[in-house]
Amino acid sequence: MKAAISHVKIKALCAVVPSTVSKFEDEIKEYPFSEHSSRKLAKVMGFREHRIAPEQVSLCDLAEFAVKQFLDNGIISRDEISALVFVSHQHEYPVPGNSKVLHGRLKLSHNTHCVDLYENCSGFISGLYTASTMLASTEEMQKILLVTSNAGTCHLNIKDRNTYPLMGDAASVTLIEKSPSADDKIFFDFYHDGSEVETLIVPAGGMKLPADENTAKLAKDNLGNYRSLNDLHMDGAKVFHFVMDKVPALINDLCTSAKIKKSSIDYHLTHQPNKFLVDKLSDLILDVDENNQAVIFDNIVENFGNSSSSTIPVNIAFNLQGCLTTEQNVKSGMQEKLVCLSAFGAGMTACAAVCRLGNLSFCALKEYPCPVTD
Repeated sequence: MKAAISHVKIKALCAVVPSTVSKFEDEIKEYPFSEHSSRKLAKVMGFREHRIAPEQVSLCDLAEFAVKQFLDNGIISRDEISALVFVSHQHEYPVPGNSKVLHGRLKLSHNTHCVDLYENCSGFISGLYTASTMLASTEEMQKILLVTSNAGTCHLNIKDRNTYPLMGDAASVTLIEKSPSADDKIFFDFYHDGSEVETLIVPAGGMKLPADENTAKLAKDNLGNYRSLNDLHMDGAKVFHFVMDKVPALINDLCTSAKIKKSSIDYHLTHQPNKFLVDKLSDLILDVDENNQAVIFDNIVENFGNSSSSTIPVNIAFNLQGCLTTEQNVKSGMQEKLVCLSAFGAGMTACAAVCRLGNLSFCALKEYPCPVTD
């Protein structure tokens, strides 16, 4: 599904990670494998450390802290927020939705529209599309906050080396505004294959199979990992082949339909589930083209972990916070950058977006101060 939405622009971004760091070196003893095997895998996949919020820190705690960076720095006032789009595959409460919880915590205007999107790793691009369509179709809306947040890595099964060392917690907030210029445009493309839902799935915990003492029982898989039906089940080989097959083709197709030369893209800012996959994907995206000078970062998992829908904004804030604000652009004489965002994940889903990014009023990576625990 392709779309091109004009008169919209990303104006500010903030990513937040918990201050608590868990190191792979300290986790090795928990995995049911030899130390040599774990270290060898860590080198390939990029396991080093990840950010894990303690039990008492929730996804709305991280999200609230992120939005307050904008409010406290004068990036936007409460009355200027036309809508709040909250993206997560988790919820603070079964009812009400996360956006309403955050709305109340922030004491926003009663006129601020609240939207919740239940999304996984493709959530940032889905949220960007939703916010952009709202701005384009509603005259009254001028500024929308897109929020992503994930917490709860502390509840994952540490006996599962297939997933635990990859995951991390983070939140983000992105300000998307209506623009008077038709040149401010975002191009989107989405691909979905619902026949592959079992490739990446948590089998229990929903209405289909409610969680109970039976679903919590650990079982050993054919690779030696232990997990229960309450844990994330991932067919790594299927995920890898899906990404290699669909994402480069999707980006090529999007650039063609948008009449954008792929070689003119400055940065490919992709979702990062692990270093190995990102490096292999980079080879296919860049096509070993001598004229393609685009940069693709692969350093998020080793520093923060895979925070699902928050990974792309963490990628932007961590790697580009020094060159995207208006002040930095004026000082250096740099122009806005042409960027391609791409993501993939449960569903199975692949998506991409191309836009210009720069002259931001705010771009930063902040730490949420977690309480110290023994």
